[in-house]
Order: sequence, then structure tokens, then C-alpha cells
Amino acid sequence: MANTVQAQDIVLSQPFVSSQFLSPAAVGSGLYASRIQSNIKAQLIDGNNLYRTIVVGYDTRFKAADNNSKNYLGIGGQVMSDQVMNGVMQSNFITFNMAYHIYLDKNLYKNFSLGFGSIFAQTTLDKSKLIFADQYDYRAIYTGTQSTEVLPSFPSEFSANAGLLYTQHDDQKFIQTGVTASFFSKPNLTYSLTNVAPEANYRAFANIELPFWDYYTVAIHANLLQNKSKSQFYVGATIGVPISYNQEDVKRIYFGCYYKNNEAIVPTVSLISDKYIFGVSYDIYNSNITGSNLRLSSFELTISSSFGNKKTDLFRTIFD
Repeated sequence: MANTVQAQDIVLSQPFVSSQFLSPAAVGSGLYASRIQSNIKAQLIDGNNLYRTIVVGYDTRFKAADNNSKNYLGIGGQVMSDQVMNGVMQSNFITFNMAYHIYLDKNLYKNFSLGFGSIFAQTTLDKSKLIFADQYDYRAIYTGTQSTEVLPSFPSEFSANAGLLYTQHDDQKFIQTGVTASFFSKPNLTYSLTNVAPEANYRAFANIELPFWDYYTVAIHANLLQNKSKSQFYVGATIGVPISYNQEDVKRIYFGCYYKNNEAIVPTVSLISDKYIFGVSYDIYNSNITGSNLRLSSFELTISSSFGNKKTDLFRTIFD
């Protein structure tokens, strides 16, 4: 019998914090010239931390729009690490993205961008922690016992993605919608001819934040991921409560909840403080998604830091 050895797909509970995770067309789209964004997610099964995902990205504007040009180039990179069972198996990804931004109006409020990205993926496996009697024993090459080991040492793979993004960002609101086509995949850990070929993933998403009632805001995020074998949607909203009313130093705390189709509800708390955004979320899984009494849960921490020149006096949003 031959099996494909793979980890789970990377799914973030606050994907809007890591803009490059959603689309390569988002690089360079922040309110400030540059930003660093990160997510750390831990998934627990019966209290054991079996999955950990770390995402760190940086992007900047290469040629920002000014009085002489409405167009500019955004560039960025992102590192993702998906770890299983405290590092027994680890999939690492390095991405490089570029996006060309075109402003559609003289006030520089409406922006269209086209982005492309390349992805290098490599998987490592600590074979010393995989001992399943005669089904798998890495020591068989020394002891002569039976082994079915057919695992390459450092499997790697290149893939690519592309995206379109439309953003309307003025001093009163933020509206953004985009689509992404990705061939993002993890390397196969076996030499088996029955390994499944990578499938193309298609994502559509929207980020909206609007003010209401005396400086309060509502922020809405939705995205749909579709491929040949499955689809997944994620949608929810948070309410932004002002802590200060200084336009030069925005402080706002958000309370809300998201829903992942047939899997989990995700309460979320976020904070904007000047150029920083912090967030924490907790996934409460549907008990029916496993065939046993295993208790699933996960939490995710996020931080985003912006720096450099500010575009103009635009509305400060959690989606920056």
C-alpha cells in the first residue's frame, strides 16, 4: 500500500492581517510606506499543541504615487512555517511578490493593482521521532529489519500565484475586494507514483470598514477559497470602539466574531494603536467534525507594524 504524506492546509483565523496571504496584489497597499505583519497560530487536540503556524511578511512601496505619477510598484516577501507535532514534520515557504498599482482618480482614493508571486516550499521530517514498529523504522538500514521507508530527505517545490485587487480608501471609509489564483502546494514526502498532483486554488475576498455613530466603526471580512476537491468560506465582523479621538494618533479596540463553514466560530479582539495593530482570536470548533471525542481548539496572535511616510490623511483601518 502507498500513501501520500502531507500536513494540513494552512488556514489563518485572522487572514486579513497578513495581506500577502490573501493576494500578491496587496503588497504596497498599506497606509504607510512599509509594514511588517505576522500571525502565530497554535492548534490543540485534547490540550496537546500538535500544529503551529507562523507567518511573517514585509512589504513596501517602491515608487509611491506623487504629483508627477499616479502609479507605483509594491514589493514584498513572506515566510511561512507550518509545524506538526512539535516539529516532527515542518513545511516552510518563502514567497516573493510584486504588484503594480494604478490610481483611478485625481484624489488618489481609488486604486487597482495586479500582482504576481513566486513560492519556494521545502518540507523537513525528523525521522528519529517516527518509529511505528515494522511499518516505519528509520533504523532499518542499520539493523536489517523490515522497513517501508521511501521518503526523500528534503523535498522541495516551486509554485506561483497571481491576483487582482481593487481598493477604495478615503478619509471616511475603506472598501477592498480581490481575487487570487494560486498553485500554492506542499512538497510530497514520498516517491510514490500515486501522489496527488497540486490543485489550483482560487480565492475571492473582501475587506470593508465603515464609520457609524460618533467614531465607532464596523469592519467586515469575507473570503471564499475554492479548488477542485473542496470549498471553504470564512466571514465575520467586528465593532471598533474608539479609545481616543485624535486623528493623528488613532486608538480603537475591536470586538467581534467570525464563522468558518461547518468547522468553527472564532471570537476575536483587536487593537489599533497609532502605527500598530494587535489581535487575538480563539477557534471554537464544531464537535462533529471528528469521528471521535477529541476536543479541538486553537488560538492565534497577530501583530502589524507600519512605518515610513504616510500616504495622506486617509481613514485608519484594521485592514491596513
